[in-house]
Amino acid sequence: MECARRAVGGGSSTAGVALVTEYEHEASEGRRAGGARAFGVDVDEGTGEVMIRELGAFDGDASGSSIGAVFEARWSAREGDDERCAFVDADGFLTLARAEETYGEGGGANARGITFHALDKVHCGGGGLGMATCLDWRADGTLAVSAADGSFRVVREETSSVEVVDAIEGAHDLEMWAVAFDLARADVLYTGADDCAFKVWDLRAASRATVVNRKTHGAGVTCVSPSPHDDTIVATGSYDDHVRLWDVRALKSPVSELNVGGGVWRCRWHPTRRALACAAMGGGAALVDANDNALRLDYTYTEHGSIVYGADWMRVNDEKEVLVTCSFYDKMVRCWSAPSAAES
Repeated sequence: MECARRAVGGGSSTAGVALVTEYEHEASEGRRAGGARAFGVDVDEGTGEVMIRELGAFDGDASGSSIGAVFEARWSAREGDDERCAFVDADGFLTLARAEETYGEGGGANARGITFHALDKVHCGGGGLGMATCLDWRADGTLAVSAADGSFRVVREETSSVEVVDAIEGAHDLEMWAVAFDLARADVLYTGADDCAFKVWDLRAASRATVVNRKTHGAGVTCVSPSPHDDTIVATGSYDDHVRLWDVRALKSPVSELNVGGGVWRCRWHPTRRALACAAMGGGAALVDANDNALRLDYTYTEHGSIVYGADWMRVNDEKEVLVTCSFYDKMVRCWSAPSAAES
């Protein structure tokens, strides 16, 4: 499962929508199943209680074409594009979709819904298991998709179509789990994989990585997250239980690292503060302060009954925000606030 944060639709609503992806390996049938669901967080006007509610589900298009077991979801990075989203799945496909916000009779929070419309899909999974594992979306419409065979694809997106424009084979020696664009330099891409390598690529000449660090991470690199607050800082997560901060001008060693008690599958920056929400698998969800580029554990949420694979910040209204986290085996989505971690 994976959470993403974005306000969708027009009007004055600031309420967010979380995309939560689903993955289940059905060993008896030899297949991987799943899909995605949209969840909204609203405040009860009478009690002030924060509530999380499913708004809609997406498992493919009207023709019966499934999106399968989904590894990652992303909202469009284009300015003003509040409805389109993309998914990558275990069958190796990138699917472009539109999430239409709807309202039923009577209005109010309970009448709010999301209807997904599949727009296009393209295969990005490479060889071997053929799985597409991660994606990122640049503001000009370019996407990057990683694959389980250690390759990645560069994809061009238009209003309702996607097309692979470059494929980099053998980017990593083992399964690739992480891909992210640099936020200031359009042609720079970061990747991470089970070979413990953290790499930097110049997409203008991507036949080989420009920078490679193989010595720091003690296990697979599972996520890469450039800071929106400082374009010289990038965070990485790893199966070795650590989140690390890097200065991209000197990637020989991290500027700070912190053990959060579990493998860091994903970490998301707060949109306005120097803080990270980390999905720390068996260690729960960790809130990490990153002020002065020094990592410090602020809080650990341990109410999930299974490994945590998604964590993100969500704005409820102009005054309140919560954390939305999700876990694997118990198929649970929770919203909470620190430090009380009172589940709504």
